Amino acid sequence: MKHEVAISSYSIIVSALSIAVLFGVTAYVIRQGDIWQTVILSSIILVLIAFTLFYMPLSISVDENSLKIRRCLKSKTIALSDIKSVRLCQPTMGERHICGSGGWFGYWGRFMERDLGRYFAYYGKASDCFLVRLKNGRQYLLGCTDPQPMVEYIEKKIRP
Repeated sequence: MKHEVAISSYSIIVSALSIAVLFGVTAYVIRQGDIWQTVILSSIILVLIAFTLFYMPLSISVDENSLKIRRCLKSKTIALSDIKSVRLCQPTMGERHICGSGGWFGYWGRFMERDLGRYFAYYGKASDCFLVRLKNGRQYLLGCTDPQPMVEYIEKKIRP
């Protein structure tokens, strides 16, 4: 079973505006002619893009043995045998970013909420989320289009 990650309108707007600002600032710095400012700004932009490509979620899939979070540069795999529970769960407005993106090409990174505690997020829209708790205590808030069948499928696979 595989479902794509849909990005929210908010994320699309934030991402587009951020890219426009980055291009504008880059063009300005290049016109100023200072090579060191250009190199530093270009390096910062490359690091931002690399992090985005490494973590931005594209799809969630489940097979007989694992749950896979497909990202641009590298996929994250979680063995089904490591999953303790799974349930539909939306993030709250009280979430705090520890390290990650709160809208830049989706939501990814480490977050913390009062009710959930710490978790790693890979989702595009808050309405499409489900929480995966592992036996070792780690938590993942994942999101994909039509999450209910995904949750039901994972539950069937982890229950004997």
